[in-house]
Amino acid sequence: MRGVRRRAWGSRWWVAGLLLWGCSSGGDLPGGDPGAGDPGADEWRDVPGDPGQPPDLPDGRDLTGDPGQDEAPDVPDLAQEVPDDVSDPGDPGPELPPPEPSCHGEVCAADADHAPSPKDFGPFPVGVRRYVFVDPGNPNPDGSPRVLKTEVWYPAAESARGQPGYAYDIKADATDAVREKYRDVDLGVYPTTAVWEAPVRVGDRPWPLVLFSHGAFGIRYQTVFLTVVLASHGYVVVSPDHQDNTLYEILMAGWDPATLVESALRRPNDLLFLMDEMARKVADPEDPFFGRVDPETVGVTGHSFGGLTAYVISGDPRVKALVPMAPEGSMVDILAPEWGSPPMAETSIPTLMMGGMMDRTLDYETSQWNPWNEQRPPKWFLSVRRGGHYTFTDICRMNLEGVKDLWSDAGDALKDGCDPVNNWSYVEAQKAINQYAIAFLNRFLRGSEGSARYMTAEAGAIYGDEVTFYAVPE
Repeated sequence: MRGVRRRAWGSRWWVAGLLLWGCSSGGDLPGGDPGAGDPGADEWRDVPGDPGQPPDLPDGRDLTGDPGQDEAPDVPDLAQEVPDDVSDPGDPGPELPPPEPSCHGEVCAADADHAPSPKDFGPFPVGVRRYVFVDPGNPNPDGSPRVLKTEVWYPAAESARGQPGYAYDIKADATDAVREKYRDVDLGVYPTTAVWEAPVRVGDRPWPLVLFSHGAFGIRYQTVFLTVVLASHGYVVVSPDHQDNTLYEILMAGWDPATLVESALRRPNDLLFLMDEMARKVADPEDPFFGRVDPETVGVTGHSFGGLTAYVISGDPRVKALVPMAPEGSMVDILAPEWGSPPMAETSIPTLMMGGMMDRTLDYETSQWNPWNEQRPPKWFLSVRRGGHYTFTDICRMNLEGVKDLWSDAGDALKDGCDPVNNWSYVEAQKAINQYAIAFLNRFLRGSEGSARYMTAEAGAIYGDEVTFYAVPE
């Protein structure tokens, strides 16, 4: 395991005190929540023929069972972990099939010679797979191993093009308790273009890896407007449910500040562990991702508390770029050094931060604008004038009006990015978000310098005065 993964535990209570103090002074939600209730959704439906449980999983370490259910799944003793280096350096292993084309029609994947429009779907069909990873090295407070229900979107083989897409059904994916509480309420069913368990495409080189971290009490599929389209441009996108800090907890009990510190201390290790797991999958000739992902070229994005998590692991040498969306940036200096990452004023990894000036959950100035100004270049900032906290998620697609009598936090979201009168249309805002985020990652993870033309203020002129873009490349 990477040495940085096991940081933070020696001084965890000092960190916890500072974190809880800092979080109690920010945000407009009751209790000063730095990102609560951002569980967004875009596209939910059940797997055809699947009653809501994950399908059988191919990897022995990727266990079946839904960690969101009322009872935790039985898990084996994983004390004897697979060594970090699972491959024989002298054995090249089996050969991959020939690479499939990097272009579809006139659209080619970003590289040194191509800079596709980041506003549009990329050249590849998209697949989606689900895994349940178990991490005994990052135990929960009761000593049980950490269980991470994880979605993976990826470029799919050409055979998947035009196939029916998967969709996410919040209620079907949830716990029995959530289904019972909301039995008479439609939580939302939304389609995507991602094809369930489609074959993983072989490219002319391994796909860069992007990790997504949801907000506090969010969910792994809360930002599919970006994650699915990103996969179509040639990325493998990995997004876990951060156990005990998901949509299902807040739907049942509302925002609980008591769980926030525990989540803050475990989230960075969740992402670092998943980087290790993807490296193992890439080295396993029996795995569908064998040889298809570059685990040393990683981008990290996330919303709210997930944006903070992205900064906290920025010191890992595998991480090459950050896209924090509406992050709690004021907490970076408290947590990042505990994982061997630099404080904000010393952070120089290429970063594209985003924030909404009408954010009612976090304070735009103290949580985003001021921390970004402290950061070293190269850095960019997308400011959404009438954006709220949830503009950067798909929560506005949920049936918020229908659930607000049972879930009071829905009313907060309705006023914080989902307000059709005071907020910019989230559908239009997400076009701008995708343009800048995908262009940025194409430039820094896929080597497409031509994509820089989409990372300018002039490139955002089509959005009028709704966005302002700042660039400090050096």
